[in-house]
Amino acid sequence: MKRKREDAAADGEITAAVSRAGTSSSSFGGGAICDDVVRNIFARLPARDAVASMALSRHHRCLITSPDFARLHCRHGAPLPRPHIAYVATAPVVTHRDMLARVNSLQERGRQRERYDDPEPDRFSQTSRYHGFHVAGAGGRRRGTNPMRALAGKKYSDQKYVGTCNGVILLAGRGEDDEQFSGLLLNPTVADGEREVSPVVPPSPDDCYHASGFGYGPMTRTYKLLLCKHKSVANFRTYSNGRRRRSVPGEPLYLWRADELHVYSLGGGAAAQPRTVLAGLDGDMIHRRSLYMDGTVYLLNADKETLLAFDVDDETIASIALPGERVAGGDPRSHLKSHLMEMSGRVCVATVDNGDQKFIAVWLLTTDRRWERRCAFRNDWCWPATVAGVWDCGGALLIVIQADDESSIFLYDDATGEVSRLNPPPDASPEKSDYRICWGYKPTLVTPASIVGEFDQDKQRCRDIAADVLAAVTPLNETHKRKGQEAALHTVCFMEFLVVVMRKLPGNLRHVIAGLDQFYQSAA
Repeated sequence: MKRKREDAAADGEITAAVSRAGTSSSSFGGGAICDDVVRNIFARLPARDAVASMALSRHHRCLITSPDFARLHCRHGAPLPRPHIAYVATAPVVTHRDMLARVNSLQERGRQRERYDDPEPDRFSQTSRYHGFHVAGAGGRRRGTNPMRALAGKKYSDQKYVGTCNGVILLAGRGEDDEQFSGLLLNPTVADGEREVSPVVPPSPDDCYHASGFGYGPMTRTYKLLLCKHKSVANFRTYSNGRRRRSVPGEPLYLWRADELHVYSLGGGAAAQPRTVLAGLDGDMIHRRSLYMDGTVYLLNADKETLLAFDVDDETIASIALPGERVAGGDPRSHLKSHLMEMSGRVCVATVDNGDQKFIAVWLLTTDRRWERRCAFRNDWCWPATVAGVWDCGGALLIVIQADDESSIFLYDDATGEVSRLNPPPDASPEKSDYRICWGYKPTLVTPASIVGEFDQDKQRCRDIAADVLAAVTPLNETHKRKGQEAALHTVCFMEFLVVVMRKLPGNLRHVIAGLDQFYQSAA
């Protein structure tokens, strides 16, 4: 009921804003249509179509780029087709410096660097990180190797996917000095939606942050970041003779561990500094991938075996115990078998079932924040297993499990409880580091510039000068993007394969399994 009142109030505010925007009209073939009608028509178009409509006239461009229209479209825009999978595909991009390095292929060099088979820096080549945003199953030009938005270059090498909110993606990482938080907000749908935020938070020299969440408060109309503040802890044992020995061989003597959760308002909010919302983490492992739904950011505290629900408007945190039982003698992190996922508009997570590591359970969070077990199945194929994604196909579940850097596909039949395994397509089995699924993504016209606010004139002038200078290497950047798309091709094919399989379920479940088995046998 509270949510309905908030929605009704927001609708009334949007309608009032639209009415105040003016009563000008646009002409179509001699007939006049009120801007109020035009807005409501365009607000229900897919985001890419709404952006394309700006080419009609200067008036239409002003109308569609207005903040009121972006808010209206965020609420009423056409959803993506179901099923679909929104994800960020990542891949290393190797740039060669002389002919000696060219004898090694891009794929081979990338695999060596990623798996640390060649830990020493290569004086003949250097590796940067490619990020490509895709929506598998959306069709049109976005299907295949051409992403909606691609980023490539050394500046993006340390950026990792954190979360998505109202169609805006947050990538974040560390700076070179490891004390400055840096990040990038982008809307893949909007052509000019890139805007770097580096650093987005002004920490003191003694503080170290990483981004844990990104969300929007519908009542306060404010975007906020959840930041995990770290502290340095010893990673060694001291013996009676004074000698130190690392707790884990190969790791440094001191490690960064979680200390507090802070919140920071974007776009010139009421507070200029991060505010503490949860203290006493005592080194807990806070997962860096979050899930935003209906004004709440959800995080996983693996060490405490809890789900943290952060209300963006009230800035309060509720702790929800994870379901299931821990394996006897196991540490808390072994109980959890997935990052946060979304299924049918609800928070989803996978755990060990009843303390038995051979069984995996999939749980959904109810509206009263209780856990409901969606399914449980015995895993006799993959170990150690991590659930990368679960999708409800109406009578059947499609489950992707990662084990030993290989992907396995399982089909769970709701009627019988049976589980069948599908082999992934040839040469299309991505590793877990090759992609991040953007759960809860929906296309909107919200621009990052409207979130972070405008930079001051001096900073903007510096950015403009840098952009002019770097324009000379635009062809090189495009080359890096093409190499990144080639390196991420197996991930793209895998995601499209999943969507096609989901479209055949559940009615053709047996036919899908039999047909693919027959195909793989003939191919062998």
